[in-house]
Amino acid sequence: GPSLTSLNLDIDNLNLSELNLNGQNREPTSKSFNSIMNVYTTTGTLEGAEKGAALLHKLGEMYGSGELNFRPDIFLYNKVMNAWHLCEQNNNDQSVSPAAKAQEILDSICEQCVDGREEEVTPNDVSFSICIHSWCKSKLPAATERAEQLLRRKEVFAKKYDEVKIKSTDYNAVISKWKDDSVKGPERATLLFEEILLRYSDSEDRMQPTAATLNALLDVYAKCHEHHDLAEKAETYLSRMNQLHKEGKGCIMPDVISYRSAIDAWIRRWHKDSPRKVDVLVKEMMTKYKDEERSDLRPDSNTLNLVLKACAHAPAMWKEKGHVEKGNYHPIAIANRMFSMLKGKNEYDAAATHTTYAFMFHVYRQHMDFRDKRYATLMQNMWKHCCKDGLVSKFSLESFRDCVLEPDFWKALGGRDRFTKLGKTQMNDVSVEDLPKEWTRNVSPLKNRGKTTTAYR
Repeated sequence: GPSLTSLNLDIDNLNLSELNLNGQNREPTSKSFNSIMNVYTTTGTLEGAEKGAALLHKLGEMYGSGELNFRPDIFLYNKVMNAWHLCEQNNNDQSVSPAAKAQEILDSICEQCVDGREEEVTPNDVSFSICIHSWCKSKLPAATERAEQLLRRKEVFAKKYDEVKIKSTDYNAVISKWKDDSVKGPERATLLFEEILLRYSDSEDRMQPTAATLNALLDVYAKCHEHHDLAEKAETYLSRMNQLHKEGKGCIMPDVISYRSAIDAWIRRWHKDSPRKVDVLVKEMMTKYKDEERSDLRPDSNTLNLVLKACAHAPAMWKEKGHVEKGNYHPIAIANRMFSMLKGKNEYDAAATHTTYAFMFHVYRQHMDFRDKRYATLMQNMWKHCCKDGLVSKFSLESFRDCVLEPDFWKALGGRDRFTKLGKTQMNDVSVEDLPKEWTRNVSPLKNRGKTTTAYR
């Protein structure tokens, strides 16, 4: 098909007689301009969107003057609004607001309806959804408020026009967008979630809230971690939705993303209880996988690694006066149990990854006294296992380097001399590419980047 550069259409002086629409000599219709409009509106560029808007405006003018016997339909309007939406997805220029441009078109249509000129053109379901999602992609400070305002406006039109219907995806987008506001976001997202539960749980499928609706809320709780009670709230909502679904009173069945979002909220909480809370949530996934045959909740390596991440992020308690280790609930104890599961055979087919080792290094660094005589030996042994398993990656190498003293680092790598010959005199000079391939054999090349040298033969 024609490209944006090859379609040299003089929109200001549009001459229908010179156009060969669809290869046929006949009176043009709104559909006749689809191919031309598609060229402009699918590029994802400001130039394409501007030309699409200009063509739409020109067609409206020509209809008003009698040059055209058709009025641009809502599908052409939606194409141009979607062109601005595509621009917003990749927009880094704060001086231009594609979302505002899309809403200008929607506003003009809505004004016709308010003025009683419904025979002109009326917005449909897609019209509102495009603009709502455009604002949800916008980086402007007021974007979230604008998105919610459009949701309210859509509700008003939905009461009057059958072509406009409230969908859970609109709510999901606005709820998720509230994560950009760390102050008001959690409260506003919660209000929207409770609202859709109350108003649309018994509605038709497209309007019913889904697991994606819950996930949008939990993601807000995880991202706005400045609030100290959101991890608890995330866990409460997860439990509540599970219970309602079990009793047949709820339309939301939490999925793996729901659990991971609640887990993420606890990890970002940076609380001493975070490891235990995350461990409990993962065990709940295991139970549902086995007892309720929820195959979607089978915990994989990435999920089990989140327990290690929680342990690594929990605040160190050994420095506090009078602190007593809490046995099985101590971060090291929890991490060791999870590490053993990943290293051995398990019913989830989960295995240790390079991330597993990276987090284990940080767990020991965070929760052991650096002066403990066992520390250096423990780190050396963990590094040997990492090398033996072929799981040395950029992440695990950097984690190990951050967690040991310089002499122990060079000792683990087989001595400093071989690296000095290559001009690698500092710990930070060593990259994964300098290490034996045997040590990195089970790591995706995408995880390791850097200049290759040969320190090992």
